[in-house]
Amino acid sequence: MTQTIAFLGATGGCAGTCLIAALKEGYSCRALARTPSKLTTSLETQGVSESLLANLEIIQGNAKDISSIKSLLQTPTGIVDTIVFGVGAAPKLRLHIMPVTLDDIEVCRTAMATLLSALDELKAATKPRLLVISTTGITNGPRDVPLLYVPLYHWFLHIPHVDKRVMEELVCAQRQTPAAERTVGEFIIVRPTLLMDGNGVGVAKVRYGLESNPALGWTIDRKDVGNWLFEKGVKPADLGEFKDQAVSLTA
Repeated sequence: MTQTIAFLGATGGCAGTCLIAALKEGYSCRALARTPSKLTTSLETQGVSESLLANLEIIQGNAKDISSIKSLLQTPTGIVDTIVFGVGAAPKLRLHIMPVTLDDIEVCRTAMATLLSALDELKAATKPRLLVISTTGITNGPRDVPLLYVPLYHWFLHIPHVDKRVMEELVCAQRQTPAAERTVGEFIIVRPTLLMDGNGVGVAKVRYGLESNPALGWTIDRKDVGNWLFEKGVKPADLGEFKDQAVSLTA
């Protein structure tokens, strides 16, 4: 049976690339979008054909609205197999000691809390896999960014990182939950280093590390993040060493 994958934040570069890879390999995909035409246009400009778009159902709604999330997750036969969470907010500059803020400073944590609540209310017999796009710079382990990035990450990007950290804490709480009571099956939190827009180096050249031994690097392309997530998070029957782990990615 073909897997069904749900996407939140699919208009973003990382989750959008993962969506394109899934469509090209014949997966049944569902995506939540406030403006469906924006997502369709984005995919078409990246070369996604009309025949591939036939495998995508776009649900109009907001990631902070539980009814929208339930509509995304439910399928005619039950619930989706995998969820790709790429929700984010647009950065805003301001004259302040913390110069970078967001147009919604709690969007990641709120959307994740809404997703987990929706899953809890649906009480599906099978628990979907959860793949989350986060960031380096918020680790609880060894430093996962180059030393020169430390001021940038801990001062300049402080406010965006607070939202990501709380989002991660919501997901990681699943580790302490008995298997029968978990809201999700297994999960990966992907922490890319500084994101760039380009053609990427290819999944084979992407370096990764778990939180206890992170991969240090300067940049990574959004396409590489999305394709790595598809190859290592969506396709395998089980997540292996990545199960319930935070994984740093760099080119």
